[in-house]
Amino acid sequence: MAAARSGHRPSNRRLDDGIRLTVAAVAGRLGVAASTLRTWERRYGLGPSARTAGKHRRYDADDVTRLETMRRLTGEGVAPADAARLALGQDPDGADDAVQERNHEETAEVLDPLSLAAAAVEADDARLHRMIARSVGTDEVLTAWQTLVRPALDLVEARDHGDRPGRDPAAALGAALLAVIRTVAEGGGTGGSLLIHADGDRHLDAHVLAAELALRGARARVLRPSRRGRQLDVAATVTHAGVQMVVLLGPPAHAATVVEILAETDCVPFVVSTDDLPAAMENLPRARTLGGAVHEIYDLLSEQRALQR
Repeated sequence: MAAARSGHRPSNRRLDDGIRLTVAAVAGRLGVAASTLRTWERRYGLGPSARTAGKHRRYDADDVTRLETMRRLTGEGVAPADAARLALGQDPDGADDAVQERNHEETAEVLDPLSLAAAAVEADDARLHRMIARSVGTDEVLTAWQTLVRPALDLVEARDHGDRPGRDPAAALGAALLAVIRTVAEGGGTGGSLLIHADGDRHLDAHVLAAELALRGARARVLRPSRRGRQLDVAATVTHAGVQMVVLLGPPAHAATVVEILAETDCVPFVVSTDDLPAAMENLPRARTLGGAVHEIYDLLSEQRALQR
């Protein structure tokens, strides 16, 4: 066990004592997917131990050493649970009953829309979060949304009877999804900055899109839907935040007005919609699906960065 831990000490010395790395940086260093790091944190406790002033979690040198050990041992065929115990300096033969029970429970759970909808109706928040986190950890945010959470929302919204006070299955699903998104997209990105603007019924779509773009390095933010007739001051928001692109998801009812405002700025409007667009918006860059939007927006932001160099 000592040998397993000592194998990566030299690489750890290449890091400064005050190192603080993001999930993306550590994933690149180890050559694994960011979702793999999140799974190792959730299942085995191999997560970041440091926090920045903004409360964003960061990996320090010791965290990276443990993860390097985990990566090497699993590559050598050691079972992930045993590799994690070795990385944490624990006895691999002294299995922790609570961890075993949790892993068994997660493995036994069926990840399908009906099961997720049932958890929402039963107000089982812990199960909701666990199921969505598992799906996101395997397939990333967009696929989990399209194949699991969105169909489950459709199921709970199709029910023809009311809920008891304090229970709102659709709201519970949305809250669980947002909680998982906060974890996977924590800290945002360092690339181009964009703002996603959608009406209330596409607000979760907007967060999913923002998360996917944040995972690819963009600094994505979601504009909250207007309430009680409040007018959104998009121009002020764009100027204040230094936004390079505004994504109009749907598009919102007053998208044409937003496009007109953006014409006076350097900010690029991008439309995500399957519908026909008004004449003023026909020539704007656009995508018809969220998946297409992720790739198109990322490419446009990359082009903008290249031009600014």
